[in-house]
Amino acid sequence: MAKIYIDNSTFMEFVDEIATQMTEIAFKDKATIEIQDGLSDGVAIVFTDEAQDFYNERYDEVETILNKTLNIHSNEHLNTNN
Repeated sequence: MAKIYIDNSTFMEFVDEIATQMTEIAFKDKATIEIQDGLSDGVAIVFTDEAQDFYNERYDEVETILNKTLNIHSNEHLNTNN
């Protein structure tokens, strides 16, 4: 089966969405915290340290599943200037 390459930003957006949903399901209302946004007077919502670690693992897993099972890959490393 030939590799399928898709735009890197689309690939990352898909993997991020699945990993985020998995993290929010696993941690429920304990997945995020609010922190002061250093760029403005507002706050930013970020994953807790534990949820971030979980997210990172799920991100890698989803990416691997796309690559190995569906043979879908990011075009990030393709040289499009040839």
